[in-house]
Amino acid sequence: MFRKVIRWSIALIVVAALAFAYLPSFIADSIYKNVDDITDGEMPATVTAFQSGPDVVSTIGGSGEGLNCSLPPWANILFDGGTDSNQKRHLVLQRFRQACVFHDLCYRHGLATYGYNQNDCDRILQNAAFRLCVYIRNSSQESSAARCQTDSKMVLAGVSLGGYNAYRGWDRSTYFEFDSDPSRSNGFQVSRVVDHPFKAIAPAKYADDPDQVILMFENLRSNLAVTCITCATVPVLEWTTDPNAVSAELRSVGVMRLPEVLLKRVPMLTETMPVWLPPRRRHAAPHLLVDGAGKHHLIWMSRNNSENSISCVVSADAARLLTNTLPTRDLCSVDAGPSLTRVEVDMFATSPLPMEVPGSSDLIYATSASPQKTTEHHLSFCSRSASRKVEETDHDDRSKCVTFPEAEVRTGAALGAFQNFPLVRPGQQIYFARDIAQQTDSLLTAAWQRAFGNSFSPEGALLVIDVAPPLAAKGPLSARLKKIVRFNIDDRFDPMMPITRKADDLRFLSLEAAKSSVHLRMIDFAKDKPSVANVQLMMGNGEVDLDRSWAERPMLVLETRDARPRTKLVFSRGEVAVQSGKPVTTDATTEALTLQTLVFERDAAAPSNMPFVKSAGAACRVVYEFAPNHTDWPCYRAFDPERTMRASPATRMQASQMLVGRFTRAGGHGIAFPDLCLKSEPIILAPQGSTFVPVSETAGWTGPPRLTQTIKCEPLDAAAVASRPIADKAP
Repeated sequence: MFRKVIRWSIALIVVAALAFAYLPSFIADSIYKNVDDITDGEMPATVTAFQSGPDVVSTIGGSGEGLNCSLPPWANILFDGGTDSNQKRHLVLQRFRQACVFHDLCYRHGLATYGYNQNDCDRILQNAAFRLCVYIRNSSQESSAARCQTDSKMVLAGVSLGGYNAYRGWDRSTYFEFDSDPSRSNGFQVSRVVDHPFKAIAPAKYADDPDQVILMFENLRSNLAVTCITCATVPVLEWTTDPNAVSAELRSVGVMRLPEVLLKRVPMLTETMPVWLPPRRRHAAPHLLVDGAGKHHLIWMSRNNSENSISCVVSADAARLLTNTLPTRDLCSVDAGPSLTRVEVDMFATSPLPMEVPGSSDLIYATSASPQKTTEHHLSFCSRSASRKVEETDHDDRSKCVTFPEAEVRTGAALGAFQNFPLVRPGQQIYFARDIAQQTDSLLTAAWQRAFGNSFSPEGALLVIDVAPPLAAKGPLSARLKKIVRFNIDDRFDPMMPITRKADDLRFLSLEAAKSSVHLRMIDFAKDKPSVANVQLMMGNGEVDLDRSWAERPMLVLETRDARPRTKLVFSRGEVAVQSGKPVTTDATTEALTLQTLVFERDAAAPSNMPFVKSAGAACRVVYEFAPNHTDWPCYRAFDPERTMRASPATRMQASQMLVGRFTRAGGHGIAFPDLCLKSEPIILAPQGSTFVPVSETAGWTGPPRLTQTIKCEPLDAAAVASRPIADKAP
């Protein structure tokens, strides 16, 4: 009897071990489908930083909650623990961290920014996990791809089971740009603050206009249109049948004879204009690049498809976008005769970036960091002029690459993927890379991490790359790895974003959300051992702890371009007014939200330990009224907390993009919130002393069907209000 018990016990242990080893992968393979096997050696798209205005240094999103994999630490046991071709082992939370970072941002900001639903975010995660797995394993074994298909499904299964409730609907999702290739988006809107396109050309005509304007781009399945939502209703051309009657505005953009599309019309700056980007591409948002002369460039880095890394680089400015962008031929080439500069080139990377290279004959280049160029996945810096015509010799349709010789960064799979937002400065780029290989020689530590994981991926490196003009015509940019800064900082502080645009200043800011508050942190990577330090925010007569809700919407970091620059931190938060316990009726014709802003600032030359002092704040109440019986339209219904995937005018405003710039006649920096229900009438707050006032208190139309918006603001001065949830009122 005793022997039978032992035999059955051993059999049960063996069955349990086999089930634990093979059942999860069997279930994942049975439920989920394979993704495309794209074996170009490239990592998946990395998260990308977009500058929304000329004074914006960085935008800190992520809700202050860190960026990492939310899989349980013991999940490593369920995944392949073998070594890669370099004999390095990778824990699952580090191996797939880049995919998890994108997924975190997608869950928090994807709906409000790109219209991503939860399934979109999950499928992007699976695709990215597969590509990372193939990249990291770096093996020619046929079984690698098959194993990676299973691993990517298991990552997706883990998220589906353990993190499904983290996805944010219209009750909590907020606008934050992070996707360099939003191919799963059916449509999205994005705005940029730029200098007035014609005020310098015709100063008398545009004397009453502000110095800067807001351009809203609407991307509907890569069909693009632009509207100046703050321009005055002023014609850029009087009605004419004479093609030689060219206005000063059009002459300034090189139009010497009117095309037929501009004859017999009175085009206004406020018109919605098509942007004729090359078709059959996936157009993301434009990058805003302010060059050393102060000129504003809007640059698209548009992918052809996911099967290669060919990009169409399109350069424009506001003047051309608001007049005429129609080319003579349907090509991504200067041969198309476009008014916008176009170059099609293979960047060997999924997320190329534009940069200014001072001293070069071609001012702006398309650049990328790529592991494609060597079979060992060594890290290379690739570049190509964003304006020079492609020639048919010497592979001129491909970027030229320089491989870094340093052993520490030469092998990309050892260093890790670029999970944090890259920083691009004139002549300099900065990347963060979290380690994805186990950094230990201890067998005991390796076994412990294998069993219990390493939740926060603390170790990594910051790479400072100096970029200079090419040494030969049509050659690559000279790229030199100027500095490598090793650090040990939990990824609970990701993303870390710059505080200044000054070259070689390596101070970065981060938001850390606690249970009921959010704190501003600073990390100086110029130090030998970078560490996290607290940054004080002063309001009233003392330090203030901001409520956690101030981190839900991204914070803007500004550096003014005055004779004595100031650093400004612009916070905002919103809350839709929903009565607890009271159901939302289908015949509701009104809804409201509270929208609050706070600005803290200090001298840009101040030492790092100098506190930021509150300089302005406003608390606004926005009320929408709309016609009944149109609830199929998202702008004609009240928000129902039980149906968080159904937008309403108030939830769209609560989630809206925040812009800061000199787009009001009051002078100084105003704050704007584009309204997706009233696209031509954004909420604009003009500075007035220590507060902000709405430029217009009413917007919309009386119908039919009626849709109106009213806004009233008052100063936000009390620290007690800023340190409590927005629903609480000051005593």
